[in-house]
Amino acid sequence: MNKNNKYSEEMENAINMFKRNVVKAAEVLVSLLKSKDDMVKLEAAIYILDRVYGKPAIIVPKRGQKNST
Repeated sequence: MNKNNKYSEEMENAINMFKRNVVKAAEVLVSLLKSKDDMVKLEAAIYILDRVYGKPAIIVPKRGQKNST
């Protein structure tokens, strides 16, 4: 077996292992929402929301454009 085939096989094995544990990973993230540490709860909440809904768009005004707010 050449080096590239071994790498491909190892990567495939790793990806399959991750896929088999998606539910466990999601449960860990959700459990972090119950943490006593507010920063842990906040980071878990942000991570979950970003994964489900995507990161919010950040609108940057063009140079020279006045802010209307």
